[in-house]
Amino acid sequence: RIKKESCPIKTLAPVEEFSGKCNVLLQAYISRARVNSFTLISDTNYIASNAGRVARALFEMCLKNGRASAALKFLRLAKSIDHRIWWFQSPLRHFESELKKNVYVALEDQKVASEDGYSTLDRAISLLDMEPNEVGQLCHCFRDGELIQKF
Repeated sequence: RIKKESCPIKTLAPVEEFSGKCNVLLQAYISRARVNSFTLISDTNYIASNAGRVARALFEMCLKNGRASAALKFLRLAKSIDHRIWWFQSPLRHFESELKKNVYVALEDQKVASEDGYSTLDRAISLLDMEPNEVGQLCHCFRDGELIQKF
């Protein structure tokens, strides 16, 4: 259930294996999924407490060996673990409690983002150049355009 609902990245190992279980629980942690089982909660906390350090260590190793592409991937993963937001999601997700869900869902819409060539960060930054009513129209939240721009 957790794998279907909160794992945006494909897992190659089956969940029955240790590596597959760690992968699914780490993705669930980053995606802020609710885990109900006590043992899975304990495993998730253990994985989350160590995964950030491991990702940063692998980032530094790749950086020292001159592997920039791999270093970038590990840096993105480390930041995702620390902030509990995927690198491909809108930075407005930091304000989930203040904004409605359709705001960042509209900004993360794959069709809109890929057609313009924008990443979600570029799209969020472009909101600053718009009028509040345009922001509200884009995010399908007409009354909150000014609030969205403030964040």
